[in-house]
Amino acid sequence: MKKILCIDIGNTNVVIGLSTENKSDFQFKHFRITTNHNITVDEVSITVWNILNLLGEKTENISKVLISSVVPEVDVQFRLGIERILGILPKFITTNDIPMEIDYLNRNEIGSDRIVVSFASRELYSLDSVIVDTGTATTVDFVGDGKYLGGAILPGINTSLYAMFQKASKIPKISLETPKNVIGKTTEECIRSGIIIGFAKAIEGIIVEGLKEIGKENPKIIFTGGLSDRIFPFVNLPNKIIDKDLLLKGLKLLS
Repeated sequence: MKKILCIDIGNTNVVIGLSTENKSDFQFKHFRITTNHNITVDEVSITVWNILNLLGEKTENISKVLISSVVPEVDVQFRLGIERILGILPKFITTNDIPMEIDYLNRNEIGSDRIVVSFASRELYSLDSVIVDTGTATTVDFVGDGKYLGGAILPGINTSLYAMFQKASKIPKISLETPKNVIGKTTEECIRSGIIIGFAKAIEGIIVEGLKEIGKENPKIIFTGGLSDRIFPFVNLPNKIIDKDLLLKGLKLLS
């Protein structure tokens, strides 16, 4: 059976997902690797080859490769490396490839990842939705009546933590475990509470105020991205779900 590779190139990680050509099948086998801004064409070829081998998949079974990238400096390397190993020219998705009305002053400014997840939310969940994507930056995007309406951008959780470590000499490095209480009893607990619950409440506030602006009351709220499960429990809004494969699903819908 022929397969599709869907690739999400983010500032922190690259997620490579493998799925069937069946448009109703949204199951993915995927690998997450650290984004290397200095990656070479050879390294891309080797990485794709090794991942397919680990998945027991032959290169000749890959029929399409779709990519969403917010790291333009590695696009050429991925294009050439994938073409070399698979004999396929990958398609880099832009806002112009997405059949969705976009209410934004300059659509070329929008990261392809934000539009892909918004398109996927409309196609798979609801014409009215809010998408919270927790990556290097945290984005909150609004879809109303099936149209992309814009959103808000915050620093990512790890980005904020790194800034604190760099600027505050007595702040210790911590693991991002879900806090048990708002009021921490150790410095580590205080940081976890401040970062995770603080981000959750900031996101909750943005969603509430944004919904007032667009006149929607009960949209689907979809959390995606690597740290979505950390902040999800602390956002006290109805009709919320986690879908960590939302961007990969969006790419597949566009295949």
